[in-house]
Formats: sequence, C-alpha cells, structure tokens
Amino acid sequence: MLISEFIDRTGFRPTEYYYHTQIEPEYNRSNLDKDAWCKQWKKNGGIQKAYDALCMQASNEYATVLDLEEKAKNLREENAALRSDNEDLSNTNKQLLNDRKERIDERIAMAYELLEISETYSSAELRKVVIDIIGFKAYIAYKLEHDKAIWKIDREEIIERMK
Repeated sequence: MLISEFIDRTGFRPTEYYYHTQIEPEYNRSNLDKDAWCKQWKKNGGIQKAYDALCMQASNEYATVLDLEEKAKNLREENAALRSDNEDLSNTNKQLLNDRKERIDERIAMAYELLEISETYSSAELRKVVIDIIGFKAYIAYKLEHDKAIWKIDREEIIERMK
C-alpha cells in the first residue's frame, strides 16, 4: 500500500519515516486487504500509537538538541579558556622577548665599554671578548667611527676576510 492510499483510507497523515518504519511493515505482515487493514489499524488505536511515537520522537530530538546545546556551550567555554591561555602565553612571550632584548642591549653596551677599556690598556683578551659579543664588523666599525687605532691584528684579520 502506498502512503497516499493509507492517508485516503484513514484520514491520518503520518511522517514518511513513521509510515515506512512502522505502518508499512505492519501492513505487509498482515493478510488483510487495504481497506480492512486500515479499519482495523484505526480501531486498534493506530492513530494514538502514531501520535505517541511522534511525541516520543520529538522528545528524543529535543533531548538531542539540549545535549548538543550543552556540548556547544562547553566548546565555547573551552575556546574562551584557550584564547585566554593564548593571550597569557603571548604576553609571557612578549615579556620574555623584551627581557632578552634588554639583556642583549646591556651586553652590547658592556661590550663597547670593554672595547674602550681594551683600547686604553691594549688588551688582546678584551678585544676577543668584544668581538665575540658584537662581531668583528661592528668592532671595526666602532673603531673607525670613534677614531680608534686599528691594531696590527685588526689589519691582518681585515685582509684575511677580504680574500
């Protein structure tokens, strides 16, 4: 029996899902003709059973919706917490970078002070420390900018690097 035939005989319009999962299999198991089966279905409370099933389905779907809403709420809260954690980490990283930059700037300032001391006392050891900190290029640039003497060891390294 088609769903349209069922509706015509009973005056009841079930959902497609309910018709195909409940009504049609029940009809197919019987030996009655369509008219007799539909009369018996109505007489045996078929309409009420269908409404009850629809109510149960709606209730289940509502419970599913509530469950999904709760999960969505939890996900939003987790996302907010993760965003907060990311902001905290970002701020921590910024602070660490600032601290590192300050330490580097202090080290470079100290290196230039050591360069001045190495010039005063002609200390090759301090020269090595300064070059390790600021690099040879910056070391030579500073000496030229500040009219410092270019030592023999400096000249030799400049020539070696130019080869």
